[in-house]
Amino acid sequence: MGVIDGRTWLEHLSPTECWSLLAATPVGRIGVLNDSAPEIYPVNHVVDRDTIVFRTDPGSKLRGLLRSPAVCYQVDGIDPADATGWSVLVKGRAIELHDPDDLRRVSGLPLHYWTLGDKAHWIRIVADQITGRRIWSRTTPGDAPTTGSQTEPPGADAEAQ
Repeated sequence: MGVIDGRTWLEHLSPTECWSLLAATPVGRIGVLNDSAPEIYPVNHVVDRDTIVFRTDPGSKLRGLLRSPAVCYQVDGIDPADATGWSVLVKGRAIELHDPDDLRRVSGLPLHYWTLGDKAHWIRIVADQITGRRIWSRTTPGDAPTTGSQTEPPGADAEAQ
């Protein structure tokens, strides 16, 4: 864990923790190339055996990821009041599922999407790389920085034991 400014820590997350955060966060953003230009779309997803699965309708998102399947996927959690948060980034390849056994299996996953439409196309992102970061803050915005005896980030006392 690195110290940023004496009161803020940047923690690099393990792949296991990244997958846990992905599984606990129902909405993320997929980055695709569409006609050589990057585009980002929010999607509802579910984690399935260290892959990300979502459904989509025909359109620019599907067209872009089928033409250029190298994608990135990001989820995060932010607390502006405490100036803390985390972010997980997955880089990988998007694959449209066609195999009847695969489709049967993923149709039983607890994927809940917020928009209307059939969402007839099932997409799986196979991760090549997963990284995550968490920012811990000792003080909330507006508080004076601590001096002398300083408080450790959450969980630091457990690390010392």
